[in-house]
Amino acid sequence: MGKYVKRTARRRYDERHFSVRAVHRDPPDLHKLCEVLIRLTLQEVGQSRAQRRADESAETYREPARPDPVSEKD
Repeated sequence: MGKYVKRTARRRYDERHFSVRAVHRDPPDLHKLCEVLIRLTLQEVGQSRAQRRADESAETYREPARPDPVSEKD
């Protein structure tokens, strides 16, 4: 009698053959990547600047002017 053999389609680990294939892709477009990075940076700077300006009080703030009593009599 012979040795027991599994009747599945799987192979034993030592009987497997592995191969690696390279996937050739186009190089990244550095011009577009730089443009996107610059746009994102400017957007973040604009948002942080708007947030800072909203938090601080205006430098030229004046109290509302009182109504002139002379002009009210007219």
